[in-house]
Amino acid sequence: MTTTDTQALLLQTPYEKRLAIIAETFGQLQKDVGIDDGTLVFEGNPETAYQQLFEFMEPYLANLLQQNGQRFARVLYKVDISEGALNKKLRAFPEKSYVRIVTEMIIYRAFQKVMTKMISRENLK
Repeated sequence: MTTTDTQALLLQTPYEKRLAIIAETFGQLQKDVGIDDGTLVFEGNPETAYQQLFEFMEPYLANLLQQNGQRFARVLYKVDISEGALNKKLRAFPEKSYVRIVTEMIIYRAFQKVMTKMISRENLK
């Protein structure tokens, strides 16, 4: 699934549920990446949420990679991005930077986790 597929899926979801999914995705990213300073906050607009996430996460991850490579590697491990999957994406999109691809993968992975949890909750009702 690509970034546009993710955006399209979100836009097809009913509005209230979409807001909950997006807000949970922001929270999941905060938890997975270790952002606990309150700087990553959903502004409430589902149409611009992905762009908001991306514009925050890409420079954040670039800085983390530059300043603390070990912590960056731990984030990739915690988010569950394998070296093989990352290398496959890097080969498939040579025009994109390493950090851009990692950012896309981390956001998508957080979204997957949120959707899995929501589906599980729905099935338990």
